[in-house]
Amino acid sequence: MKKTKTKKTRFTAAPLSTQVDYCNIRGLHGNLNAVHQHLETAKPTLLFLTETQISCPADISYLNYPGYKLEHNFLRRAGVCLYVREDVCCRRLRHVEDRDLSILWVRVDYGGHTRIYACLYRSYSGDRETTRLFEHLQLTTDRIIEQYPFAELVILGDFNAHHTEWLSSRSTDCAGRCAHEFALAYGFSQLVHSPTRIPDIENHTSSILDLLLTQRPDGYSISVDAPLGSSDHCLIRTLAPCARQNPPRPTNLRRMWQYKSADWDGLREYYASYPWRQLCFASEDSDTCAAAVSEAILAGMENFIPNSLINHNC
Repeated sequence: MKKTKTKKTRFTAAPLSTQVDYCNIRGLHGNLNAVHQHLETAKPTLLFLTETQISCPADISYLNYPGYKLEHNFLRRAGVCLYVREDVCCRRLRHVEDRDLSILWVRVDYGGHTRIYACLYRSYSGDRETTRLFEHLQLTTDRIIEQYPFAELVILGDFNAHHTEWLSSRSTDCAGRCAHEFALAYGFSQLVHSPTRIPDIENHTSSILDLLLTQRPDGYSISVDAPLGSSDHCLIRTLAPCARQNPPRPTNLRRMWQYKSADWDGLREYYASYPWRQLCFASEDSDTCAAAVSEAILAGMENFIPNSLINHNC
């Protein structure tokens, strides 16, 4: 009798980096083929697009691409969206968004690393709207830091900002001052240092308009590539480290859970759709798997059960 060989399961190693691309697409309708081609060939983990320039249609299925989920905040002359690969655990943070602003907030858990992303587009709409946008960023950043104290916060997109010293611009405007002051106040580093907009009008010069702000800049790799389709903005491609960089949790803090106010349906859906195999069982080491499972369970609880940190020594 022939012995059948037992097929050994092969595990895929956890990713060492996250590929996050973004650009001002200057009209998603006209450049949709180029966007889909980039998803097909480059297969980024995340692709953020700004200035999509479409109202929210009743049916967005024609915008979808196999293997990716689409998150969006479409506005007629502005708007932002995100293509996120289906093997990535991503949750929209609608409770901190302002529907009248071209901004989108998501939490991404990938490769053992938690990041909160904000993708924004600032149009040339005057100083009042600029002030409103940065007031929103300040208030929301405070909320994010309080709610997710151990996550990395990344803010990227088309700021349409000019600053002579910070961004090597020819002049400094209100948006440039606001962005610079915001970055300084919250300890953000700006990682894009090459011009991202190609001038298509005489007397205009190349500018760094598409910024990436992070509080943990170590290990990032940034490149500025050719635009997608007919856009006049370059594609910014980033490799972000996946190594576990979360600082140790202070031993004098205790988390209090408000179970009576929990969103149990949302928590069940979160666990049901979580990519357990890719993110928790990619290693053959049982301790590593157990730690990843614990982190996934805690991430779900933090998302759907109201909580706060208190100092139990007080």
